[in-house]
Amino acid sequence: RAVPEVIAECAIRKVKFAVVHAAGFSELGSEGRELEKEVLRLAAAGGTRVVGPNCMGIYVPRSRINMIVYGAPITAPGSVAFIGQSGWVTENVVVLGQERGLRFSKIVSIGNQSDITIEEMIEYFAHDADTRVIGIYAEGIKRGREFARIVRDTTRIKPVVIWKSGRSAIGARAASSHTASLAGNAAVFDALAEQTGMVQAHDLDELMDLMVGFSGPLYPQGKRVAVLCESGGGAVSASDSAELYGLELPLLSPGAQKQLIDALTGRIPPFAPPKNPVDIVWGPADDPAGLFTTCGRIMLSEADAAVMLDYQRFDDGLSKKMEGLRDETGKPIFIVPGYVTHNRTGMAILTGNGLPSFSSPSRALRVLGDVTRYVAETKGR
Repeated sequence: RAVPEVIAECAIRKVKFAVVHAAGFSELGSEGRELEKEVLRLAAAGGTRVVGPNCMGIYVPRSRINMIVYGAPITAPGSVAFIGQSGWVTENVVVLGQERGLRFSKIVSIGNQSDITIEEMIEYFAHDADTRVIGIYAEGIKRGREFARIVRDTTRIKPVVIWKSGRSAIGARAASSHTASLAGNAAVFDALAEQTGMVQAHDLDELMDLMVGFSGPLYPQGKRVAVLCESGGGAVSASDSAELYGLELPLLSPGAQKQLIDALTGRIPPFAPPKNPVDIVWGPADDPAGLFTTCGRIMLSEADAAVMLDYQRFDDGLSKKMEGLRDETGKPIFIVPGYVTHNRTGMAILTGNGLPSFSSPSRALRVLGDVTRYVAETKGR
């Protein structure tokens, strides 16, 4: 109840923006709605725009601003923007993003979006030179037609990844009491996503994976994937996942197989014909990263992207070699550690250097499938 008086003072002083963290507005019912209207009326009198209420605020690494997670370090700025209608989701995007090596341009928690809306933020990020990927968590869309138009225009120039919750009847009821959102029909939103080119996530893990995958500097220009593993089981499971997510694992040409045999003979134990996926069993102790680079170069000559399952230590040394291979071939490389537990810090190093890293081949290939479809659909539109 103290907010209207403070907003009135902001309006008198011509403050451009006010972030209202306080809750107790339209999410609580009719009395809260009237209070929220009063805040907007007072703000509009002085040209003050309102972020929130019932929100966490903003996180802008370039400006050294962190209102969202107390005590969280402000990491180097990057190219991923995020708009969140939930404080919990937005907090986790900051914390998990830092753990995963994601680098953000700007993050905005918008809460009830009483004034500044998702639509306005998407349009802003669409034209923001610092932003290459837009992530969203939404519970309700207030201006459906405008949302569709803005997203359709935005996905022509950069990807929009969205986790739309409140899809079930119970979830919609929870959304109404959380941020006063009308969640809408799930089938309608699915159709909207297909028509506009949005990429949908269905939970927090998918949201983070997709932002990691789209954060890389290169996207595949086709659906042919080279899979290089230090694990037979990883190679088999990757093959299943590739087919499940609409990707192709083309058999390598006889010439490429001959090059791989020459590169591998005498360096690893006896191996099966290297057709794709290629299982190198276990990299040699002298230069495992070098062998991955050699094999990857051969395989990427006949593929659009690579997924590698690697038991090596994920560090700056491995990253530099894989970055060199990526830049030399002009094709994206997704990397999976043999042991996730031992390599979480290293995974962040690789992702931060433009080599998206995932905890399993299935998660890597699911995201690669979404990135590939986005590229194909963007070209088609």
